[in-house]
Amino acid sequence: MSLSPKTKNILSTAGNFVSSFITAAVAITAAIFVIIKLLGWNMFSVDSPSMAPLYPVGTLVIVRDAEPEEIEAGDVITYVLNEDGVLVTHRVVKVNADNRTFITKGDANNTEDSPVLWENTVGKVVFGIPALGTPVRYITAKENRPAVIAVIAVIFVFSLAWDIFERRKSGRGRRVPRRGR
Repeated sequence: MSLSPKTKNILSTAGNFVSSFITAAVAITAAIFVIIKLLGWNMFSVDSPSMAPLYPVGTLVIVRDAEPEEIEAGDVITYVLNEDGVLVTHRVVKVNADNRTFITKGDANNTEDSPVLWENTVGKVVFGIPALGTPVRYITAKENRPAVIAVIAVIFVFSLAWDIFERRKSGRGRRVPRRGR
């Protein structure tokens, strides 16, 4: 069964779009990650409902470095909770400069947290993007790097192969023989 020229044209256009879209999405995502790192910011995933509705589970929070002295009540900060390195993102409700501690509380929680030492502060939340935290955490996890790199490589190889196929099919990729002088 042979495809009609119109069907071939539609499939070719769809393939070109998908190839270009995926390549652009990967490139833009990589550029955003690089820019965030160059700015000295960090990305974390919200894994509990304690900051809902502002930052529901699965939100990607972007956190910039901040000196503890510049953090005020009302700011949302990320800090190290314990020796295991568990990170928490909660709102500062009180600042105790004498003891160099913060009292924090999740927006959805009824009780305040234990005092947070200033030196445990990771930074101040700049903004959050709902639903991106979980995929970004997966993509950036050390144990997933080989798979992520393999997927990106396959996407680029597919895109390159598609482009070569299209050029050959349209005749744009053929060499024109040189005429002698």
